Amino acid sequence: MNRRNTLALTLGLCSGIALLLGNGTVFAQQSETDKVKAAIDGFHAALDSLDIRKMEEVWAHDPFVMMVNPRDKSLSIGWDSVKKNWEATFNFWTELKTPRTDGPHIHISGNVAWVNGMVVANGKPKTGAGVSAPTFETVIFEKRGDRWLIVSHSAWRTPQ
Repeated sequence: MNRRNTLALTLGLCSGIALLLGNGTVFAQQSETDKVKAAIDGFHAALDSLDIRKMEEVWAHDPFVMMVNPRDKSLSIGWDSVKKNWEATFNFWTELKTPRTDGPHIHISGNVAWVNGMVVANGKPKTGAGVSAPTFETVIFEKRGDRWLIVSHSAWRTPQ
C-alpha cells in the first residue's frame, strides 16, 4: 500500500470513528430527552386521570419540592403540601384534560431538566359550568437514578 492510500485510509477511519462517537453523544442526549418527554407525559396522564397515586409516582417526595397552580393563592412547598394541593385540585374537578398546544420545550443540564409549554385546561368542576383555559406551564425535573422526577411545577392562565 502506498503512502497516499495509507493516508486516505487513516483519514477515513478517523472520520468514521469521529462520526460514530459524535452520533453516540447525540443518541445519549436524545435518550435523556426521550426520558424527560416520557416523564412530562406521565405527569399529564396523572393530571388528566385525577389520580393521586399516579401523581405520587412522578414527583420527588422531598421537603423542597414546590408547585403553584392557576387557582392557588400561595406556593405549596414540600411534598406533604404539594400532595394536599393535588388532592384539593383533584377534588375540585369531575373531569380534566390538558392537551398540549405548544411544546414540550425541553432543556437538560446535567441532572436537571426543565420543560416549558402550553396546554388548554378543559374541565368540568364539581360545581359550575365547564372551563377551557389556555395555560402556560413550567415543570422542573431532577434525575434520580434512571428516572426524572418533578421537583417544581408552576402553571398560570394566559391573560385574556
